[in-house]
Amino acid sequence: MIDRIVAGLAGVLLMLSAATAPASASPAAAPAPAAEPCVTVTLDGMRGVYRPDSDLWEPWFDATVAGRSRACGGGAATLAVTQYHVRDGATIGLMSTPWTAAAQGTTAFSRFGRIRPDVAALCVSTGLTSRDGAVVARNAACVRPVRTGTDHLVTRFAPVRLTDPLVNAALSEHPADGVTPTGPLCPVNCLVSPYVHVPGSPWTTRDTPISEPAVPLEPYESECHTIAITDTFAGPSDDPANGYDVWMTGAVDACPGVETLPQVHAIRYWSDRGIVMEWWDQAQWPLAKSATVNENTAAICLATGMRERGGRLYGVHDLCWKIVKDRPDRYLLVPIRTDDPRVRKPLQSNMRVPDPEYPPGVCASCL
Repeated sequence: MIDRIVAGLAGVLLMLSAATAPASASPAAAPAPAAEPCVTVTLDGMRGVYRPDSDLWEPWFDATVAGRSRACGGGAATLAVTQYHVRDGATIGLMSTPWTAAAQGTTAFSRFGRIRPDVAALCVSTGLTSRDGAVVARNAACVRPVRTGTDHLVTRFAPVRLTDPLVNAALSEHPADGVTPTGPLCPVNCLVSPYVHVPGSPWTTRDTPISEPAVPLEPYESECHTIAITDTFAGPSDDPANGYDVWMTGAVDACPGVETLPQVHAIRYWSDRGIVMEWWDQAQWPLAKSATVNENTAAICLATGMRERGGRLYGVHDLCWKIVKDRPDRYLLVPIRTDDPRVRKPLQSNMRVPDPEYPPGVCASCL
């Protein structure tokens, strides 16, 4: 249950004319009204992040469509977000539940949803019409996410022309005629998606220091090996927790001639200590690890050994990252040296002593 978002801004301003001819009759189409309210739409709070699912590592796109509308005559306008996905060469148009804008002045709106990652454009629409026997959206403003390579974070949304064929594709799904609009501010499950988030109760991260007995740490060294991390992500937790989410994917291999894989711990470094959790289960290919880590974590290292110095144990690191929170809703994992002062802290076990009658199961995806 790993959820929320990081950021990007775009400004798009478009005005709709006050009159549109009625749509031609179609068995599947909802006819347009004889006169539409005049409204301007500005998208100035677009946010997006590609984030993996915690269990299956299935990617999703967390999208927030936010901005404001301003009435310019003709009464209250009904607006909705329309998503355009490109899948196997076909464009799929999906319109979500509408909201009603004020008949006068400005209405701020914000709609969040976890949608499929093949989204190609997001629009704010003023309703439905028919064209060549198909139901299409009347769009007021459209943007597309701009992504660099495989970066998770979407920092820019580019305008899409309203005449672009992409945003004039037929709709595969749209609200039923007469559906009751919601309020303009919708914090969860507001877009069309098979993913449904059920908010949970506040909870404490597993790496928050425990008061009960912990498994003691012992020095160890791993044989020759390699660790390759191909992708990382950090972001706000979906549910109320005293921490944030971290994901990693990659592979761990032994060197030629070595039969044993290294024992890997993802150590969470606070200002005064390193919190040690259970070693990685490596019965995956490729490895996909995730966890909600304590908010005090300033750096994370992958350690394949522990050495004693001055009566305390310290990690032998293969890779390390510092946590940078440059905005309230954005976290970054930035590589640092394995001997950085942030990660030269004594280690503390946070592994609970297992109950022999109820031994814990293996957590294949735990970071």
